[in-house]
Amino acid sequence: MKYRINGQILFDTDSGSLGLEDFPEESLAISNPSKRLLLLLIAHHGEQVSRELIFRKVWDDYGMVSSNNNLNQCVSKLRRVLKTLGIDDEVIITVPKVGFMLAHNITLEKEEAAITPPQSVAGERDGGRALFRWAAGRRWHPGVALGALLLLVICIGTWLIYRNSAVRQERLIGEVNNCKVFLSAPRVAMNGNAEQVNDMLAYINAHPQQCRNDEYLLLLSSSRVGTYIKGVSRLFILKCRVAREYRVEICHSQKE
Repeated sequence: MKYRINGQILFDTDSGSLGLEDFPEESLAISNPSKRLLLLLIAHHGEQVSRELIFRKVWDDYGMVSSNNNLNQCVSKLRRVLKTLGIDDEVIITVPKVGFMLAHNITLEKEEAAITPPQSVAGERDGGRALFRWAAGRRWHPGVALGALLLLVICIGTWLIYRNSAVRQERLIGEVNNCKVFLSAPRVAMNGNAEQVNDMLAYINAHPQQCRNDEYLLLLSSSRVGTYIKGVSRLFILKCRVAREYRVEICHSQKE
């Protein structure tokens, strides 16, 4: 299912992406919690949605941990993506002491997915006969089939391990001097690093930055950039802003 937001942005619920209608190949992927949050706000368009309901429908019902930090991170990411795609108006409004709501002035159009007509019975029979003849003409040795299956399982397992350890995630870790601070790091580095995150925020607080409404700070952790000390990673502090006219986020390093 797809939703057209303000007549220009397509929200594809199947793929979990947001993009311009004229450039579907350049759609931006969003996380599953962000997708569920946007769907919930769309279902209650123009109505206040409490934090308790959001926690239950977005996280708790899916066996995930809900928190104000996770909710604020999803809202911030959705706002950034929508602003990058060209909507200057505030789409997601914060309702103090209640929760959030989708702005009244935002227009929504629902597009149903096209349904492919069922194949005729005769066509199914012909296709079944052709498949049977093809399968009958090819005989697989049990050992070869078992070896191929084992190799496939090993490849999938290796890919999942690499993906879970190498894929980078970006999350909101705090706010300093009206600057939202995001951390971009490999998924494995996101766990159990509360003390390190506090040290990062303390460092930024000691070297204050000023941010406009469309700017934020991004901490980029990388171990791929070599250092003189083995096993030490580097942390880059970048100030980023959303360039809506080019649909990009421009980041540059900070000087003390």
